[in-house]
Amino acid sequence: MGFEDKLRDAIDKVRFSVHPDKSLIKEIIKDIQKALISSDVNIQLVLKISKEIEEKALEDLPPGITRKEHIVKTCYEILLKYIGGDLEGTKIKLPENPESILLCGLFGSGKTTSVGKLAKFYKKRGLNPGVICADTYRPAAYEQLQQLSTQGDFLFYGNKNEKSAKKVTLEGLDFLKNKGANLIIVDSAGRSALDEELITELKEIYSVFKPKYCFLVISADMGQSAKEQAERFNQAIGVNGVIITKLDGSAKGGGALTACYITKSPIYFIGTGEKLDDLEIFDANRYLSRILGFGDLQSLLEKINEADIQEDMKDINPEDILKGEFTFKLFKQQLDAAKKMGPLTKVMNFLGIGGRIPKDQMALGEEKIKKFRVILNSFTKQELDMEPSALTKSRINRIAKGSGTTPEDVKELISHVKKMKKLFKKLGSSGMENMAKKMMGGKNIDMSKFKDMDMSKLEQMTKNMKFT
Repeated sequence: MGFEDKLRDAIDKVRFSVHPDKSLIKEIIKDIQKALISSDVNIQLVLKISKEIEEKALEDLPPGITRKEHIVKTCYEILLKYIGGDLEGTKIKLPENPESILLCGLFGSGKTTSVGKLAKFYKKRGLNPGVICADTYRPAAYEQLQQLSTQGDFLFYGNKNEKSAKKVTLEGLDFLKNKGANLIIVDSAGRSALDEELITELKEIYSVFKPKYCFLVISADMGQSAKEQAERFNQAIGVNGVIITKLDGSAKGGGALTACYITKSPIYFIGTGEKLDDLEIFDANRYLSRILGFGDLQSLLEKINEADIQEDMKDINPEDILKGEFTFKLFKQQLDAAKKMGPLTKVMNFLGIGGRIPKDQMALGEEKIKKFRVILNSFTKQELDMEPSALTKSRINRIAKGSGTTPEDVKELISHVKKMKKLFKKLGSSGMENMAKKMMGGKNIDMSKFKDMDMSKLEQMTKNMKFT
């Protein structure tokens, strides 16, 4: 169980309790301590966080709020403070055109991949980015960044025959400017540990590049060592931004987040996967809301807009889903959308319920998704709207024959849809409405209105969401 799961479980003890009391508060504080310590967060900081939570959670209740709501609100606010957030929903805003960015970090941090992700990020926003491979230390660095530039369709410069990172940077600047690049990103070399050779080389690149931004790339699994990295790189070139990578698979994400807080280095981006599109602007409020199970509808909407799947989702009625009316048609639409957005688990995490759905029921392998899509394409319009149990043996055989699969494959699909239907029904409409109500500051919400609301209006609405 990772950092995010442990925090979510601790909060769930309060959310699903009947009469939360002092003993429960102490229990969840211990759970939060365990989550932070296992994430390699400094012990002194863990004690500071837990002491603040306990003191505030036991305070007299503010007017119009229950003890349960007060405890959850307290945990949220204090944890938010220590991962770089604020209670106004303010996020770090990058300039529309940063012009020049230098990336630094240790070997294995995901630095080169982050260069590609940044270039793709800004290309989608109308810039003409170019990248320079100034990593002359790692043999495969040139090929990796060149391949990423081909995938992302952005400019690239490297020189495999030149060992001077400073000279490669100078050559690259001239080349990319002549090609019309209006954003230049330099990938510097890393080492397995901080040493003087690395720092000296980095300073040389900086002296000729003179970037407006210096981003430190930190892997989420670095734990407490991230603090030393941030301090040393900051002393060398003046780090003014951080990218945290591998937050999708690390159990130690909290260590990197709190290390950035300690060193006062702002987190600009987080890496959430291996693909070029798996880069998110870091927003502490939205990040914490998501991992604690309160949902992140704004990020979901941004993801939908980026993937251009509004047409695929136009007929989906959220109210039907929350009532457990999960159909073959809906499942087909989700699989179609997943081709553009990524795994369904990500979507569920945005909704705040990913951690409550068994992974074996959510995580479908690529081959199985492909097979399910083929099977669903053999369904008639009538069959797509039918109850799973209503599919007769003759229909199953016809679907199997039409899709080139077996009746057992069709039955597996039926079984999966039944499970999803049951799970969504169990979650219940009221639970999601209550979640949304709290995010909207206590206002009642008619979930049926989501169906006919255009995406721009829904996006505007989510900008006003805050935890209360």
